[in-house]
Amino acid sequence: MQIVRSNITARFLFISVMVLLLAGQKLSAYQDFLDRSHYSRAFGQWRHYRILLPPDYETSGKHYPVVYYFHGHSSRYMGEPYGDGLQVSLPEMIDYVKTHDVICVRWDGYVEDRYSSFYSGSPYNIQSDDYGKQPLGELDFGEYFLELVAHIDSSYRTIADRQHRATSGLSMGGFMSLYLSARYPQLVGSASSYNPGHEFWVGPPGAKSHYMLRDFTANHGATMVRLIRASGDYISQYHEELNEIYSRNPDVDYEYRREEYHRHWVTGLDETLDFHMRAFENKALNDTPRSFDHDNAFGKFDVWGYTVEVSGKKAGYTCLRRVTRNHFRVFTRAWQPDGPVLEGQKITITTPMLYGNRRSYKIMDYNHAGGEVSYYTLTSSEKGRLTFELDGEGHDIAVLDRNEGRAPVLLPLAGAGVPIVEPDVEQHLPIRLLNSYDFTVRDIGVSLTCRYPTVKISGGEFTIDSIAPGQVVDLGERITQRFVSTTGFFQHCRLNLHLRYDGWHGEDRRIDVRVLPTPLATPDSVVVLDGRTATFDVFRQGGNQGGGFIRQRTVSEVQGNGNGIAEPGEEVTIWVRTVQGLDPLDKHSWHRTKIYSADPHLGALRDIAESKEREWTSVKDHTSAVMISPRCPPGRPIELLLESESYSFVWKPDYRYGEQLLQQAFQFHRDNVQRYVLRIGQ
Repeated sequence: MQIVRSNITARFLFISVMVLLLAGQKLSAYQDFLDRSHYSRAFGQWRHYRILLPPDYETSGKHYPVVYYFHGHSSRYMGEPYGDGLQVSLPEMIDYVKTHDVICVRWDGYVEDRYSSFYSGSPYNIQSDDYGKQPLGELDFGEYFLELVAHIDSSYRTIADRQHRATSGLSMGGFMSLYLSARYPQLVGSASSYNPGHEFWVGPPGAKSHYMLRDFTANHGATMVRLIRASGDYISQYHEELNEIYSRNPDVDYEYRREEYHRHWVTGLDETLDFHMRAFENKALNDTPRSFDHDNAFGKFDVWGYTVEVSGKKAGYTCLRRVTRNHFRVFTRAWQPDGPVLEGQKITITTPMLYGNRRSYKIMDYNHAGGEVSYYTLTSSEKGRLTFELDGEGHDIAVLDRNEGRAPVLLPLAGAGVPIVEPDVEQHLPIRLLNSYDFTVRDIGVSLTCRYPTVKISGGEFTIDSIAPGQVVDLGERITQRFVSTTGFFQHCRLNLHLRYDGWHGEDRRIDVRVLPTPLATPDSVVVLDGRTATFDVFRQGGNQGGGFIRQRTVSEVQGNGNGIAEPGEEVTIWVRTVQGLDPLDKHSWHRTKIYSADPHLGALRDIAESKEREWTSVKDHTSAVMISPRCPPGRPIELLLESESYSFVWKPDYRYGEQLLQQAFQFHRDNVQRYVLRIGQ
């Protein structure tokens, strides 16, 4: 009996100690953050992250919203090492989580074989395909983001819906925040970005495309977005331009903040997290939008329940416009915003479960390439999905399943991009309406207006008696516009087209145009390259302390006979000389140009994206190579618009932000557009 009592006593003591140890673990001192890892099937390796949990997470039993934070260049999930550690986002984030019901996850964009030093390397997979030892296209951080979200939602008590999921980031991570929330809009309800890098590469291996943030704001049509710019940030001009584009889009719930600060860092983090906390209260973020736009560089993607697959994927974008239950537009672009159609693309679009089990629907298809309307029948799947097989040349698709009217469809005004219009002359925009239904629409009220004081519209209000099924009505000759502009570059204007139908229903369509400057200058000197080799004086920036110099550059590009004359069947680039560039030291330098033309004998061949010498933001100088049609008549004059860009590191060494001197030069750029007549050789 004594032995039994001793065993019982020992067991009791053991259990008591274990209970105390376990209790000690659970009730141990609160940790500001936890460093964790999980296995990624997308990368075939373990990935790291840092998670910040509210102090009462272990005991509250509550579920929390999540903000995913993306670090910038040469940083990791542990924090930004800038300014000798004096300014990092982590301490502010820790303090915020301690007093708010939110989880913050700092992900890791680090890839080991791409770093040799602080500046020699790049996180994520948004550089060119040949950057680093391992092809960047093999590491899709978009697919990894889906894995990380699934891991966090399954491992922690999160509110796992769009309304309560947010992204944020700095610099290159600021780009990732805006890019991934635009790539997966159905996943992320709010996005914020500090001083984002403006342009990087995205897409599948071997078919990556340039992604400039300003060209994809429409992907955020159902998202809350916040852009934060530090006043002393060296790439602030790009942020101001991005702010202008977001501000013009009324579909985006958008706010902008300029922080008076002297560096390319995170500032005012608590205000940005307050923005996300407001978004977490916005129940509308969990609603599927009635209409959406989306551009995507990948061969397969899902957006708002639609699955899109592209066979033979080439570099470029599949573009969806005004997608609703009964209508959508789809087309392709070799580059945004004004690239040509991608040839040979076969697009399969499968809808969400909207159409019932095995029901037949009449489909109207308006083909943009031929301007033809066709009708056919589709039967929905057992799960109520419709599947469309289309090419990438451009289609308006209507599902004709309800005996109700709807507004006629406004067809694109230009083949690609925003229409360019002449100033100081009366003209007629090619406004065309398509009746995308299968019965005649009657009594359509049309009203074209503009709030810009530089635009005058005549004949902009009238009624159309009827539009037959599948008919296209050209309103161009009925409405006259006159635009006024100023010197320098294109001027933006927006017109509003209001359509009244069924007696009282109304819809509005925005029409954006770019107005040529006044006066429109001609180039100082022009050189045509058609396979020839030429040497040019070009400006090279000096670096982040400003300055620069003229150097010689020898180029041999495109294909032709090399005689310097544009002839039928040749590829051509055009260089112009600028008497004075943006930088004071940039004098009489040469620039390759971006070429615009409405002539049917000249076609865009490719977008040439080159580094702006010492430009460190990955933003490129985008210029054109064009093709002269073999059927172009010899001697034909082709009117061109030539856009060139000059840039400068503007250094103000005595400029202060409080007690802090300016740390590095501002990177500025200036666009110029000129008129030139290219005469085709014999």
